[in-house]
Formats: sequence, C-alpha cells, structure tokens
Amino acid sequence: MEQPAAGRPSRPRTRDLILAALFTVGWLLPVAVSSWRGGPPSSWPTRARDFYSVSCLFGTASDRVSMFYVQVRREGLAGWQDFDEGEYFRLEPFGHRTRFDRFMARFGVGDSGEQAREELAHWLAARDRERQPGSAPIIAVRFLWTDRHIDAEDPPQGCWRKPPRAELGAVPMRRLGSIVVIAPAEGGP
Repeated sequence: MEQPAAGRPSRPRTRDLILAALFTVGWLLPVAVSSWRGGPPSSWPTRARDFYSVSCLFGTASDRVSMFYVQVRREGLAGWQDFDEGEYFRLEPFGHRTRFDRFMARFGVGDSGEQAREELAHWLAARDRERQPGSAPIIAVRFLWTDRHIDAEDPPQGCWRKPPRAELGAVPMRRLGSIVVIAPAEGGP
C-alpha cells in the first residue's frame, strides 16, 4: 500500500465512501423525510415506519391499555382478595408502570408464560411471608387481566396510574393461565 506524501491527507477508501452513502441513503435520508413530513409515509411498510420514526418510542398508537392484577387466597379466609403488588415492585422505570406491569405484558398472556407466572406467584407468596409473618399465609394466587380502552374523543388526563380493581366497576376480567397453588411449606416460616 502506498504511503501518502507528508502533509497531504490520504484519500478516503472506496469502501468507506460506499458505507457512508449507504448510511445516508438507507437511514439518514428516510429519517429526514419522516421529520420533514411529520411522520413516515403511510406507503412504507410498518417495520420501516417504526424504524424510521425519529423517537422510535411510539411507532403506532394504542387504542387500549392492558392492566394486570393479582388476587390471593389466604389460609383460613374465604374467597379471593386483591393483592397490592405495588408493595413488591416499587421501582417505576417505565413511567407509572412497574416491573410487574412490564413482566405481565411480556409473560402474562398466553401459555408460553405459564412457568414465569408460576415462579412469580411463588416469589410473591414467599415475600409476603417475610414481610407479614403474622398474617395468614397465601395458599393460592391468580392473575387477572383487563383492557381499558382509550377514547380518542376523551383521552385520559394527567398522570396515569392503574386504578384499584374495585374502582373498575363492571369491566370484564380474564384470568391468565391456571391458578397457582402454593404448598404450605412454601408460604410458612
């Protein structure tokens, strides 16, 4: 390879010029078009629209918000009781949605998340015994899911927080997977 003369800059390699052109045409130019038009053209494929969205955070608008709840049965008590999972997932790295909300959005729906939900139920029962040793132990856990539809004419105002299940009224709830039975040795001290 020939060395450039002293004081003269070397000429860019052909490979570098091709890569710069691909970057400009393949990403930079579409992002500029998307910014200028206020969004990517609707004729582009969905993945391309999401890829070239400047923020890449909200590629498509959602018409609903999924809300997940936990209910438990305690030894010696009748019926299902709402369980405040917020006590166990205080960190809110996703706005006002906790790690529980993200976990359930990923593993909550479908049979593929059965094992993950079961492990979470056992973990919640064990933590509950550690935090509240005087209360009746958890003997079963079930996960519930509902959707809150977002009305374009009357969108939610202010900071969104998942409302307590009791405040939802007659909203249909779906149970996710099977009920997880907690063995007495797991819930006990």
